[in-house]
Amino acid sequence: MTEGLSRRRQALLRSLRMRHGRKRSEFCLCDGQRPCSEILAGRPDLVELLILREDRAGIELPPCQGETVILGGAEFDSLAPTVHSQGVMTLARRPSAIPADAPIPDPFVLVLDRVGDPGNFGTILRTARAAGLHEVWITAGSADPFSDKILRSASGAQFVLGIRNAGDLEETAATLKKLGHGTFFRTLPAGGENLFRTDDVFQKSAVILGCEATGVAALDGARALHIPMPGDAESLNVAQAATIILFEYVRRLFA
Repeated sequence: MTEGLSRRRQALLRSLRMRHGRKRSEFCLCDGQRPCSEILAGRPDLVELLILREDRAGIELPPCQGETVILGGAEFDSLAPTVHSQGVMTLARRPSAIPADAPIPDPFVLVLDRVGDPGNFGTILRTARAAGLHEVWITAGSADPFSDKILRSASGAQFVLGIRNAGDLEETAATLKKLGHGTFFRTLPAGGENLFRTDDVFQKSAVILGCEATGVAALDGARALHIPMPGDAESLNVAQAATIILFEYVRRLFA
């Protein structure tokens, strides 16, 4: 363990709290005991620094292959991306991007079309990991999967779950077709096919969830899909809808 950070590293940590800083860097900054533990356990090879506030120096965490640094409370808090930090941060390299033409490892693809809310986005990634998917596709205009808020809400799932970005929805659909996933289901609050009665929804297909404000963009040839709601609610939160869809997939695996 060492104490203190160089000015260069301090500047790097501060830059990673902002979107434009993350875009220019190969690194991301994660704050919080649970997501840091998940990164250390799942992709220890990517961790450059484990940074602990001095009052958390004895905390039990998975082994760190990188450097461990202990900071005084004031210095740590000045660098942390959250107001009330748990006193644990990791500086980690982003996983390598998945080539656009790489084979698809799952029976179906979950596509997030311009999903922007960090809580929703991260919850979907965490749920996709729990459901056994190996990757999630996102379209241009979606949230940054490696922002601090999404790292925390996903509990670091994006370090073990592949994230593939293939452009806008039309470009994404074209890539999916080339890779043999040519059936598209465009989720809607109502109308179209019933999720629970559609046999081929998870067969060489893509299930597309849309932006919180405007829903899924129009896509020629996509089949409308909905989750039946006997109650009088207008719609479900996108993360709730993703959970139901993903665990309908899990239910069929074990049926």
